[in-house]
Amino acid sequence: MSTWHRCGTTHCRAGWAITLAGAGGAALEFAMGSAAAGSLIYAASRPGKPIPNFYDNDERALADIKACAAEQTQAA
Repeated sequence: MSTWHRCGTTHCRAGWAITLAGAGGAALEFAMGSAAAGSLIYAASRPGKPIPNFYDNDERALADIKACAAEQTQAA
């Protein structure tokens, strides 16, 4: 995972948030590091919601992603 931008296989949740944020996300990551940048992007895009645990195991991370998606679907 130390080469997540170059490995071509996967991103953690922080990495995807940074990637989807485009150039601004990349600049934030360069300035603050991956975990801090991901946390700030999540905080800005989901005010009042907890920051995901970027180091969680796959099972818990997927369960949280599904819960977030269900919550967003209900709100729409």
